[in-house]
Amino acid sequence: MSPESRVFRTLLMFSYNGAEAVAEVERIVEPFSWEVVAADDRDHLEGRLRRTPVRVVLIDLRGAMQSVMNWLPEFARQHPCLQLVAVIEKGMEENPSYAGFLHAYFFDICFSPIEGSRLTFALGHAWTMAQVADRHLGAASVCVTDAQDDSQLVGRSDAMKSVRHNIRRYADNDLPVLVTGPTGTGKELAARSIHHQSSRRENPFIAVNCGAVTPSLVQSELFGHEKGAFTGASKRRIGWVEAAAGGTLFLDEVGDLPLDTQVSLLRFLQQGEIQRVGGESTLTVDARIIAATHVDLEQAVADGTFREDLYFRLDVLPMHMPALAERGTDVIELAQYYLDRFCRDLGVKRKQLSPATEAAMLDYAWPGNIRELMNRLRRGIVLSDGMTVSLPELEKQTSTRTDVPTLAEARLEAERRTIAQAVSHSGHNITEAARLLDVSRCTLHRLIRKHRLPYS
Repeated sequence: MSPESRVFRTLLMFSYNGAEAVAEVERIVEPFSWEVVAADDRDHLEGRLRRTPVRVVLIDLRGAMQSVMNWLPEFARQHPCLQLVAVIEKGMEENPSYAGFLHAYFFDICFSPIEGSRLTFALGHAWTMAQVADRHLGAASVCVTDAQDDSQLVGRSDAMKSVRHNIRRYADNDLPVLVTGPTGTGKELAARSIHHQSSRRENPFIAVNCGAVTPSLVQSELFGHEKGAFTGASKRRIGWVEAAAGGTLFLDEVGDLPLDTQVSLLRFLQQGEIQRVGGESTLTVDARIIAATHVDLEQAVADGTFREDLYFRLDVLPMHMPALAERGTDVIELAQYYLDRFCRDLGVKRKQLSPATEAAMLDYAWPGNIRELMNRLRRGIVLSDGMTVSLPELEKQTSTRTDVPTLAEARLEAERRTIAQAVSHSGHNITEAARLLDVSRCTLHRLIRKHRLPYS
């Protein structure tokens, strides 16, 4: 077979050791139909994965063990179909913490100086196992970053299918998104997924909890300030909006913003312009806004604590994150996902949930949603002695109220079912659904938002 007709496999090599280390590997593997693509930092590595079909990654740990240990666990979780092979210096495997790290995340290791036959054997075996992993995980024929952008949005319920569908649609444009839902349901995760599937993925994603900032400092934190703008402003500071230029700014608990800051945010959404505190010039900034809240912003508007014009500017693309109790058997799938992840993080062997615990999970109300599930699983892993995790504190919650709904609850549920039925019957044509319900399009849009129904 001529060199021109050979089918090459791509080896992605990560190394801090420069072109010489990459050239050494290229000399060894090129005769065996490997094409080496190099990366020398984490962002470069992720960028290569987005553009290049890859199954196997060679990680050069020589002189870089501590640095790589900081980011590789998250990288491995995000790319489960990749097989990782390490190059290490002799003796590194004798360090207990290094040994645990190598055992947890690498398919195979090679010692330095690299022996050619050992490296090609490890890479060939890893390639074969990557194909097996593809089939096991239901992955595509190659592992790419785009395929994992919403990988942590686990669940097969209709509610989660709707969330993932909206994420894919919303990623294609730059309009504001308003993510609603109870605390702990993964609103930031959804926002990150929109960003990573959008054309802005190469630029910053800045996440801010508006409720965690002192009200007197929010304006400065959001839009920045000039030197001398107030006592303690010893130098110019770039705000969150400018920091997110070209990317996405995620404003969590946006309902907690003071009214004066809401005015400035509205101006930015309308004109794309900001003004630093103490500054006189106007700056044009290109940043997409994704906001989130667990409170009813319509009620906040009625109460006078949130501007109506800002609410409508934010609520262009609505998305509701369902409570965990509304997602049925998703809780078991989520539990197993996080159980595997936490076992890797803690350096322990893979554990399973006891049948009694799985049954209790389906009956439990999960008031803290996914955040509560994660915390309980971490506790269960630490406290379990064997390979089975039990959560005995999960008990079926009993209610003191009767099974008979109030008239108000019954009316709301009937209204919700009727609207959902009309939207479905009309093929999600809002005009037709409004005609069937004998209401205006404006009223139907308001009712859809009120009941947190998906548009499609």
